[in-house]
Amino acid sequence: MNLNNSFEQTVAEHPQNIALHYEGGDVSYSRLHEAVSRMAGGLAKLGVVQGDRVAICLPNIPHFPIAYYATLKLGAVVVPVNIMHREEVSWLLENSEARVLIIWSGLLDGLSRQISNLTSLKHIVVLGETENTEAINMIHMISRSNPMTDIADVDEDDPAVVQYTSGVTGTPKGAILTHGNIYSNITASREIMQMTSDDIIVAALPFFHSMGQTLQMHLAFLTGAGLQLHPNFDPNIVFKTFADNTATVFIGVPSMFRLLLDSNENVGEDVEHTLRLCICGGGSITEDLLKGFEKGYKTYILECYTMVETSPVVAFNQWRTGRRVGSLGHPIPGIEMKIANDRDEEVAIGEVGEILVKGNGVMKGYINRPISSEEVLRDGWFHTGDLGKMDINGFYYLVDRLNDRIIKGGFSIYPSEVERILYGHPDIEEAVVVPISDDVMGQEVKACIVLRDGSDVKQEHLMSYCEERMAKYKVPVVIRFYKDFPRISSGKIDKKELVN
Repeated sequence: MNLNNSFEQTVAEHPQNIALHYEGGDVSYSRLHEAVSRMAGGLAKLGVVQGDRVAICLPNIPHFPIAYYATLKLGAVVVPVNIMHREEVSWLLENSEARVLIIWSGLLDGLSRQISNLTSLKHIVVLGETENTEAINMIHMISRSNPMTDIADVDEDDPAVVQYTSGVTGTPKGAILTHGNIYSNITASREIMQMTSDDIIVAALPFFHSMGQTLQMHLAFLTGAGLQLHPNFDPNIVFKTFADNTATVFIGVPSMFRLLLDSNENVGEDVEHTLRLCICGGGSITEDLLKGFEKGYKTYILECYTMVETSPVVAFNQWRTGRRVGSLGHPIPGIEMKIANDRDEEVAIGEVGEILVKGNGVMKGYINRPISSEEVLRDGWFHTGDLGKMDINGFYYLVDRLNDRIIKGGFSIYPSEVERILYGHPDIEEAVVVPISDDVMGQEVKACIVLRDGSDVKQEHLMSYCEERMAKYKVPVVIRFYKDFPRISSGKIDKKELVN
C-alpha cells in the first residue's frame, strides 16, 4: 500500500463523512477528493512529474491537505515548510531542490527577495492576494483545472516526503520518508489508538510537523475520521472545541497540555467532554501535568516517542501492554529498539545507552547528506542520539540527548534528572538545565528557570531545595531566572542561547 491508494480507498468507503471541520464550513471526503484531483491536474500542467519536490508552506487550513495529497497523486515528493521559519525558507527550498512552492500570500510577500534567485524553483502557487505578479493563484488553479483521474504508480519504497528536522543541534536535515515508512506508521498507530471513522481529531499541531501529518492528517484519512482544523494553537479556542462535545482525540506536545490546563480554571467542574484519548509526544510530560490534565478533562493520555527520521512514531504506551507514566512505552509493530553503548553493543537491562531503532518507519536517509546518512544508519540501525534505558518489563525510558549530557569531573549528569526535580517545585513553570564551562571540573550545571506568575522565590531557596533532593555534584552552581525561554522556529527551546 501507498498513501495514494489508502486515501482513494477511504474516499470510496466514506464519501459523505466529514473530512475537514473548519470555520469556513465542513468538507466531505468526496469534495476533498475532487479538490485534490483538480489541484493535481493543475500541478501537472505546470510540468510536475514523479519525483519532483513540491514545497508546502501553509497553516492548518483545507488547502494544506489538498496540496499535499495532490502532490502525492502525481508521485511527486512533499516538502513541508514551517510557516515560522521565514529566515530558513530559501535554504530549505534550495536544499530540497523544490520545483514548486505552494504558500500563503502573507508569507510570500516577505520572502520574494530571498527566493527570487533559486534556480530549481520554477513556479510559485499562492493562496490569497499577492504583489508577486508571476505567482499562480491556488484557488484559480483548483477551480479551473480538470480533475486528474490517473494515480502515479508509486512503490512503497518511493519517497513521499522530505521532512526537515528542527535544527536544535545545527542546520536542519531533510529526512527522506517513503510511502511505506509513513503507511506502516499510521497503520500501527491506528491499531494502538483504536481509531474509527467516528472519531474527530483536534488538528492543532501544525501539519508541517511530522506528528501533525502522521497522527492527525494521515491517520484521519486512513480511517475516514474527521479533522477539526486549528490554523494556530490557541488554548481557549481548543478548549471550546472540547466543550462543544465533538472532539474525541487530541494530539499535542507537553507545552500544549500545560497551556490547556493552566488557562482554563473551570476544567472538570461544569464542562463535559467527549475527549476519549490524548497523545503526547515531542518531549517528556511530567507526572503531575499528565494526571492533572486527565482528571480535569476526564480523558486518558498515552505518551509516545517520536522522531522526524522515524515517520515519526517509534514507541507508544499501549493499552494491551499497560502504561508506565514517564516511559516511552513499547516499540510499535514493525519497529525494533535497543539500548547500546558507544560500540553499538546492547547493554544490560537498566543501563543507560543510546537508543537505536530499526524497522519499517526508518527513513531512507538525509537528502544531499550521504555522509550524515551513513553515520546515523550504521549496520541498519538508526542512531537516534538519544540516551535511554529499558526496564525488565520492556518499557523504554528517555534519559536525555547524547549531546546534552554534562561531564563534571568525570561524572555524567543527565539534565533531565535535574529538571525533573526542579519541576517538583510548586513555583517553577519551566526548567531547563544546560552545561557551562568550568576550568576545574570541565563542565558545571546551570539551571534556567521560568517562575509561575506571582512567584518571588529566590535563588538561595532553590539551591537549598536541590541540595536536599539530589547528589551534591548534580546541584546547579548557577541559577538564572527568565521571563520566557528563547525558542527556535519549531517552538522548541533554544538551549544554545541559554548556555551563555
